[in-house]
Amino acid sequence: MEIITALDFDSIDKAKELVNKVGSHISYYKVGLELFVSSGPAIIDWLKSENKKVFLDLKFHDIPNTASRAVSAAANYGTDIINIHTQGGKEMMTKCVEELQNQCSKKNMSKPLLIGVTLLTSLDENHLQEYGIHDFSSAGYVLKLAGYAKECGLDGVVSSAKETKVIKENLGKDFITVTPGIRPAGADLTDQKRVVTPKDALHLGSDYIVIGRPITAAKDPAGAAELILKEINE
Repeated sequence: MEIITALDFDSIDKAKELVNKVGSHISYYKVGLELFVSSGPAIIDWLKSENKKVFLDLKFHDIPNTASRAVSAAANYGTDIINIHTQGGKEMMTKCVEELQNQCSKKNMSKPLLIGVTLLTSLDENHLQEYGIHDFSSAGYVLKLAGYAKECGLDGVVSSAKETKVIKENLGKDFITVTPGIRPAGADLTDQKRVVTPKDALHLGSDYIVIGRPITAAKDPAGAAELILKEINE
């Protein structure tokens, strides 16, 4: 299991400062909407120059042609993980997979992992009920979407670690799970609902865990990262 630190900042300078403070403890970073909109691909270029891996978390969700072209463009940055919304539909997901494969083959690039967002970790059964989705628990709904993602050729999904076990049992151990909403024991849950600790995520079978504020908002980010790694490896 690998830690991905979320660079949830509004400027490239703040992101660089955090990465430099964390140092060699973390090699994988998530660039989301706020940072990408404020800094553009410059932050990805810088991270790659520092030999870091990049999860570009833009959650593409559009008509098939638009989403697939966006995925193809994102691959040109040298990203290691790209995500799309599974609720964009099977045609959109399939088109994204095909476009990405064609682009990487044509340009002789390493293909990044393409993963699908299922149910955001800020949502739970109350959201499903509010939107008239009465036939599923959150875990059941996530599994349904994850099944569509695998059927369409995606490498894995973003999901809560609470759904990791059922995903692995039903879709295979090689189907990747990237888990946000991770909070070390005793940490503030803030706006997350379906959360687990790093140790729990490891036992549940998550391949990657995304951790933001417990590291990025810490007085000593390197120390915070070291403690989380220690918690996982004990």
